[in-house]
Amino acid sequence: MTIILRPATREDAIVAAALLAETNGEFGVEVLGLGKPDLQFYALRQWFSDTGNRFSFQCSTIAEKYDVAAGLLLAFRGSDLARLELGCAKRIFAIYGFIPAIKMIWLNKSLAGNKEAEDDEYLIAHLAVNEGFRRQGIAQALLVKAEDDALSLGLRKLVLEVEIGNDNAISLYRKAGFEIINTVYFNEKAGRFKTPGFYKMIKQL
Repeated sequence: MTIILRPATREDAIVAAALLAETNGEFGVEVLGLGKPDLQFYALRQWFSDTGNRFSFQCSTIAEKYDVAAGLLLAFRGSDLARLELGCAKRIFAIYGFIPAIKMIWLNKSLAGNKEAEDDEYLIAHLAVNEGFRRQGIAQALLVKAEDDALSLGLRKLVLEVEIGNDNAISLYRKAGFEIINTVYFNEKAGRFKTPGFYKMIKQL
């Protein structure tokens, strides 16, 4: 059956939050959920339903198969990154409450030195496929969508970050034409973030 790609809406928030949480892995639980999976899911659902932030439905495409939301692409211009990050920050106290929000701000300061994308790059922030729909061409279709969107904006560099050790994702991106250009190691923070770090990968369009 044909894969249908459509703009995400607020009504996709529950399935989108689940897909986003899956792409984040344990890193997301620690950073966005402060160790609690349910809190990460709640935060992602709130941000996705809102506008003007890096997790918003406005930045997202849903892949449907058999009338089911089977995959998600969340991507945007690197030049929009700072504005979208600020959009998340504006709701942080409302979502988390005072003390957890302060903890999150402190955690994110540890990541502040890593810039995900330059202004002339198009960032794939998240690419997720529901487990029951994998190996059916959905990820590839979403990657083509990201390429088309980047080119329509006049951008010829497609970038993403992938966790060190996520061999399946790394293999997928290599087959799609991406190459590793940088490695971010967390070193002494690896235990806290539940990951050794990330690779930055790029594809020239």
